[in-house]
Amino acid sequence: MTDSLKIRIVIITLLGLPGMGCAGGDLHPFGSREQPALNLLDDEQRIWRLSQEEQVRLDRSDQVYDNEVITTYVNQVADHVMPESLRTAGLQVQVRILRNPLLNAFAFPHGVIYLHTGILARMENEAQLATLLGHEMTHASHRHAIQNMRTIKTTSNTLGTVSVVLVPFGPLGGLAMVLGNIGGMAAVTGYSRSFEAEADRVGLELVVAAGYDPHESPKLFEHLKQDLEEQDLDEPFFFGTHPRLTDRIEQYQESLEERFSNTSGETHQEIFLSMMQPVFLENAKLDLATGRFISAEAGFKRYLSRQPDDARGHYWLGEVYRQRGDEGDEAMAVQSLTKAIEVSPVLADPHRSLGIIHMKRQEWSQAENQFHRYLELSPTAPDREFIQSYVEQLQQHH
Repeated sequence: MTDSLKIRIVIITLLGLPGMGCAGGDLHPFGSREQPALNLLDDEQRIWRLSQEEQVRLDRSDQVYDNEVITTYVNQVADHVMPESLRTAGLQVQVRILRNPLLNAFAFPHGVIYLHTGILARMENEAQLATLLGHEMTHASHRHAIQNMRTIKTTSNTLGTVSVVLVPFGPLGGLAMVLGNIGGMAAVTGYSRSFEAEADRVGLELVVAAGYDPHESPKLFEHLKQDLEEQDLDEPFFFGTHPRLTDRIEQYQESLEERFSNTSGETHQEIFLSMMQPVFLENAKLDLATGRFISAEAGFKRYLSRQPDDARGHYWLGEVYRQRGDEGDEAMAVQSLTKAIEVSPVLADPHRSLGIIHMKRQEWSQAENQFHRYLELSPTAPDREFIQSYVEQLQQHH
């Protein structure tokens, strides 16, 4: 469990939902022959109203990644994955992106899917994106939320439902403050193993039907699992846990072997990587802000591999090294910050960082020069008075 976000899962009488006495297994998927249209049941309507209220609150928060081009792109992929029967049934699938470096995605029962920048930043191609969207879309189309709620009602002694209480600590606490019970259940606890397996199986069918390479599907979760292991991370959300990722890998591999071993398809790697460059940069900055230095370093390097002349990319990579402060980091920080200045001499921030490094080394004259240059390039900087106080201190060493 991370220090940034702690989670408790408890059963409390928070939602009184009459009519939830039956088990959930009698519900057919939207768009099926038995359920060609939505036609929500009474208790399902209540769940939808709650999830729509949570969605509005989340969309109005500062957690949403506001990039219209990229949001349009992921929605186009979702539209391509979505089967015509589901469209005809009337389920309106929409995709939003959240500014959060942790590995996760979740869907509200009424069809709105949220993807964290953290999970997008670990993908390699559009086929992997389609895999995640197909999985989450299936949770909505196969009505897993209401079935889950009914199961809880049947097996517990309360009149309520699972309440996922997210206790925020640090920069990641904002999402915890706006996630309600429906979103919290989807984002943190996920669903039963049988529902998750169904989402894997049906989602893979959608990937194949849309013309994507199904062999990329398990690779997505293999990458996530490897990332967690290499960085020794223990994340609070559903896709950030080793057991859940292992389940996903096994389910997809089993389906591949049984049904799609000889099936090929498109990956659309180049368009995906081109579109996602801003996400890679933004997520690396989020990783840095939360002290996840290994992830941040990998993210900035990945960004710079395609954008080698981006001065801010070099600046932020330099900040990783400067802030981490491990052996050898200072020299690499100076190298990256100097490169940023070479690429863009008018970029102010690298001068401030170099000034701090020189000040730490007690190289007073060099530090003063860098701070002066920073103030010249950024005369209205919010930290101007703070940096000016540094300059005054340094002048005493003359």
